[in-house]
Amino acid sequence: MDQQQGENKLSKKQQKKLAKKEKQKEYFKEKKIQKKQIRKQQKQEQKSNIVVDDDNKIHNQERQHKKPREQYQEEMKNGIKIIIDLQFMSQMTIHEKTSLYKQIELCHSNNFKSKKPLNLIVTSLTEDFKQLLNKSNASNWGIELNEKPYIDLFKKEDLVYLTGDTEDVIDELNQEEVYIIGGLVDHNRLKLITYNKAIEQGIKTKKLPINLNLKTSSILTVNQVFEILLRRNNGEDWNDSVQNTIPKRKLL
Repeated sequence: MDQQQGENKLSKKQQKKLAKKEKQKEYFKEKKIQKKQIRKQQKQEQKSNIVVDDDNKIHNQERQHKKPREQYQEEMKNGIKIIIDLQFMSQMTIHEKTSLYKQIELCHSNNFKSKKPLNLIVTSLTEDFKQLLNKSNASNWGIELNEKPYIDLFKKEDLVYLTGDTEDVIDELNQEEVYIIGGLVDHNRLKLITYNKAIEQGIKTKKLPINLNLKTSSILTVNQVFEILLRRNNGEDWNDSVQNTIPKRKLL
């Protein structure tokens, strides 16, 4: 009776506030129950995914498809060596450097997901580009980040510079060869720069077999060249590697 009299003394505005507060309490109570149910369901799903192997070791099936970092790094060390040459940094704008950093990030991401990764190596690493890579914790990727130029790291006779300006077409990837991709973004502004550099250094040059597949220019981004090589390394023929990498609008 007293409670009813108290409520009657409240103004309509106060009664509305009180009703709103009660409604909010019910809403949050309902949300709390829902969250509890979701957590319970997630725990049940995790339990159902757990299996025990022959050595009585516990595994989670849901995570088994993810490749452990140690396994990736070991597989990568045994892979064909692909260098991204950063010796052109002084001729690039900050915008171009940022674009290149994102392309290298894509190379690593695709490499990590592949069954048969390539041995990705970055050479002539500058301090400013290292800072860009650190945004994505590149030091933890497992790829080799080297401040030295490739010419100081490998035998000259083993090096092959990949450039669209040469006449020699690559046939098969060779475990004994080290393939170099020029770390460039604006090829039109720096025409022949990779080809001339390779010739001056006495290094072999080869190009990917893609001329018949593209509508216009054969200029590709760093990550596109890397992906074509990665696909070829994982069993696709050159035609499929190109078709599955290059955007459809650029293909014949």
